[in-house]
Amino acid sequence: MKKLKKLAAAIVILSLSPLCMAQRCNRTANPVVLTDDEVPVFITIGQSNADGSAFADAGEDRRLSAWYDNPDSNPGLMKIWYRSCYIVNQSDGARWVFDGTTEDVAPGWLNLYYKNDNLNGRTMMNMIHGYGTWSAGAAGRRGMEGEFGMHFQQAFPGKELYIIKLGCSGSQIETWASSSDSHNWDYFYENLYKPAINDLLSKGKKPRLAGIWWMQGEGNGADSKEHYLPLLKALINKCRTRLGFPDAHIYIGHIVKPGESLTNPAASVQYGQGVRDAQDAVVNPEDENFIPNVSVIDAKDSPFDKDNLHWGHVGINKIGKKIAAEVISAGNRGEWAVFCLSAFKGSAACQHAGTDDSGLAL
Repeated sequence: MKKLKKLAAAIVILSLSPLCMAQRCNRTANPVVLTDDEVPVFITIGQSNADGSAFADAGEDRRLSAWYDNPDSNPGLMKIWYRSCYIVNQSDGARWVFDGTTEDVAPGWLNLYYKNDNLNGRTMMNMIHGYGTWSAGAAGRRGMEGEFGMHFQQAFPGKELYIIKLGCSGSQIETWASSSDSHNWDYFYENLYKPAINDLLSKGKKPRLAGIWWMQGEGNGADSKEHYLPLLKALINKCRTRLGFPDAHIYIGHIVKPGESLTNPAASVQYGQGVRDAQDAVVNPEDENFIPNVSVIDAKDSPFDKDNLHWGHVGINKIGKKIAAEVISAGNRGEWAVFCLSAFKGSAACQHAGTDDSGLAL
């Protein structure tokens, strides 16, 4: 009994020590080991449910506004790379991203926000089908990044976060992953990703990848597993070899089966079993197509909008909270991917984190 009392007293003393108080000694403490010049980067790519097509819910907006508009809770450390762009349908059914109006704000980092307000220097970047982020239609739609960012900042107070996002509504995986039509990948890489990363590097910041969210599949709903799986594997490989993060963690939005949604049994009107089978294959350790460091984000408890195709505002925020939980947990384990400058420049391939010999200390 005396030993137990001494142990309890020691715990109390430790909890009141200056070091422990500085680190808060609770679950919101910041155990992520980053050097002073390392900054977390998060990437979102895919089609409309990645972009965020949820109609705004007043209650969700009030909740997020109370946090984002309060400087005590939101110190303005989170940024998202913005570029005015919109979507054009092609004659073969593909959907491609192009530059938007020159009357919009110039490309660059804006403050991460819970909605589109780019002319005031803040956004969550939402393209809304054929409309650009500058349009009136885009102002009423929401994506997951607002919810994601709030939880990230709460978990890591004082940490910067840089988001790079491009969602092209209705786009098929081919235009992201294939060699015959890589338009949307090329636009993302050349016009968003490279400028954003180069800007960070020019400021002496070294990126650490907190994760990549790939949300796409409805555009390939009619395709077989045999068609979709090689493209999904090619996209994962492209993310790891072209972006400079060989150990990138890929989070795949699980396509919801009809009847699987807990709130909308009629949802997922563009579901494809082939897509779902391919998603399941790459995350199954028992499958020959298994790829390490890839996981799915389940969405059957995320309510859909009335179109039974896109998640509603409550639903998309549930997704943001789930992804944030995964990213925060990975950060707490020290698993955010290290940047490889040689791979990013295309001059060499880094096989593992920390192997770059280009002069940038990793």
